[in-house]
Amino acid sequence: MTTIPEIRFDITAGVATLQLCRPAKRNAVTPGMWDSILRLLETASAREDVQVLVLKGSGGAFCAGADLSAVKAADGSVAQEYRNLAIDGINAVATFPVPSIAVIDGACVGAGCSLALACDVRVASGNAFFSVPAVRRGIVYDRASIERLDRVMGPGRAARFLYTAERLDPAEALSAGLIDDYSGNVDEAAERFATAVALGDRATLIATRGLLRAERWPSVAV
Repeated sequence: MTTIPEIRFDITAGVATLQLCRPAKRNAVTPGMWDSILRLLETASAREDVQVLVLKGSGGAFCAGADLSAVKAADGSVAQEYRNLAIDGINAVATFPVPSIAVIDGACVGAGCSLALACDVRVASGNAFFSVPAVRRGIVYDRASIERLDRVMGPGRAARFLYTAERLDPAEALSAGLIDDYSGNVDEAAERFATAVALGDRATLIATRGLLRAERWPSVAV
């Protein structure tokens, strides 16, 4: 598949790996990156040999969120075109038909949290940290991500996280329900998960994932 330099994509032994590769900006996502994510996932979702999706960053960061130079229009308002593209990209992860895992090292901020929340499973390194500073930047966090956050953290904890833009370390994120585990070797932990999932029957994985998603997010398109 054709990719741009900021996105690496590979399918090996049933595992589709999408890696954000803009380390100088902690993998902040540009419009071109969102477009590439959309195209790649659309193509990969139809491949019968794909059993699991792995989403990760590079250079010691998962994703620092949106590229702020693209988020704000010239008049200071939020660029609606970028917002729509970002929501479509996040939804492409959420609706990918097979199980997905976010492998989180370093910054997981803003839209990075949205990408992680769109995955079924989230594992983090000891260096990971989590924050959604949208309220400080005049940006309303998207509805689907708010509902996912509410479901995993609970309404009170999610409200505190969003209203204060607090920063959580891995232990705090695990306690809050934002992640499922953290590890000294997060890549090894993710590989174990992906390898185990790849052994499953694809049709059964898709059906099971659909039931889990319908139970957890009944009112939001997933």
